[in-house]
Amino acid sequence: MLWQPRLVNVKYYSYIRWTEEQLCLLVISTSGDGVPPTDALPFYQMLMNSGETLSHIRYAVLALGDSNYPHFCKTGLSLDKRLGELSAVRLLDCQTIDMEDWPVISDWMNRVVGAVSEADLAVKTDYLVVNSLGNNEGHTRTNPFLSRLLVKKPLTVVDNDEDKVTIQCEFDITGSGLTWTAGDALGVYPQNNQSQVEGILQALGYTGQEGVETDQRPWGHTDRVLTCKEMLLRYLDIKHVKPELLELILSHSSCDDQRQQLRDLLHTQVPSGVREYLSVREVLDVVEEFKVRPLPVDRFLSHLKPLQPRYYSISSSPQINSNTVCVTAAVVRYSTLGRDREGVTTCYLQDRLLPGDQCHVFISRNPDFRLPSNTKTPLILIGPGTGIAPFRAFLQERALLSQEDRGQILLYFGCRHKNKDFLYRDELENLAEKSVICLRPAFSRDQEEKVYVQHLLLQDGSLIWNLVNKEEAAVYICGDAKHMARDVHKVLLQIIVMQGRTTQDEAELFLKGLETQGRYQKDVWVT
Repeated sequence: MLWQPRLVNVKYYSYIRWTEEQLCLLVISTSGDGVPPTDALPFYQMLMNSGETLSHIRYAVLALGDSNYPHFCKTGLSLDKRLGELSAVRLLDCQTIDMEDWPVISDWMNRVVGAVSEADLAVKTDYLVVNSLGNNEGHTRTNPFLSRLLVKKPLTVVDNDEDKVTIQCEFDITGSGLTWTAGDALGVYPQNNQSQVEGILQALGYTGQEGVETDQRPWGHTDRVLTCKEMLLRYLDIKHVKPELLELILSHSSCDDQRQQLRDLLHTQVPSGVREYLSVREVLDVVEEFKVRPLPVDRFLSHLKPLQPRYYSISSSPQINSNTVCVTAAVVRYSTLGRDREGVTTCYLQDRLLPGDQCHVFISRNPDFRLPSNTKTPLILIGPGTGIAPFRAFLQERALLSQEDRGQILLYFGCRHKNKDFLYRDELENLAEKSVICLRPAFSRDQEEKVYVQHLLLQDGSLIWNLVNKEEAAVYICGDAKHMARDVHKVLLQIIVMQGRTTQDEAELFLKGLETQGRYQKDVWVT
């Protein structure tokens, strides 16, 4: 049987005639603290509130997630359950995916094909022209704006290898039509390190000038034919290796020892084996280890993932300057297998993008991280390190108000050293002097006993409880999800139990209630 599936962004769900559909394969991730992706939120809310019977639809859900987050694959699991409650027919159990586990994804797709083959689907004329959807949306993730870097400045003092480099980048988006709200993020498309690209070309014996035809015209180009080098530099991920690349190398290798090594990796009964092997390697490592020639250029490139944008919380308010958008980024450098590694985008910004250079960007909405509409609502802002970024935008807006029109603001910021990585120190201390904020910085390495933001929160337990319980303050957390956000959540529960004289279960319900009211918001990530 010949199928012609549609690939539709779920944000266009309203174009779907659900009464005419027979099959729905839903691939969806979970964002931040267990919420649907921004584009998927209206669909999610519609389905959760729908009473429509969907017994005519067969479905399967692939839930993408990261087990480092507390609500692993929550969105996909919730939608799978809800579709079942609406009487849709489940083809397969919901499959959860931890951090792009490609062998499991491939297995799910194979099982889907098998299940659909056995389904009795009617042949129909399609009513939907997918390519016409979203053509008038302006600059988006798939049509980014070519901005210009205006300013790049260091925010930290670096004396040794243990000191972190953090920078502020300011992009000119004049004429783009892009708008943002404090709390949103900027998507930045990087370019790969040219020396790594040259290494890959050399290992595979390519000139880099080989022409490659793409399925569709990439953004920034007027045609569909690009050189191999340009594809590797601008459009393909050379940091993360798909297992399929190892399969391709195996199919072209003539070395018995290499073939056996690849078979052992790919066909082991322990799935974690290939994951562990690839977790510390990049494409350059693999093509240097298994020097296979000739490897067809088009096939090699087709086994690489697309280069993805990276997202940075915007650290400036459009109320200050709507044509300049600022981001705050910690530059990532580390080593594996005796080789220096780098964060793709942060090192692109730090090492290769100069003021005056152009860079493709777009706005990523974050409707679940917003200031309260009532400017007199007290704020408790908790943001160590680059978690300060969206709070800088928040504070810029609150500082424009008179003291009578803004509520009390507590800002908890954490870093290692007061004189090295106290980001935006002058700005924050100036705001504190003007009584815009009550500044509570924690410097973990300036004394023998480490002090973190959660220690200061405990010290201020009575004040925090009073603000939250009596003055209806809103609490915001931004930064590391794996440790900081979890530790802060535990401390908030401890404060509620101690100050509110509640049980642990009652404290959990209290925080859940704040979350439902929009008074407990998180913008967190795993590095």
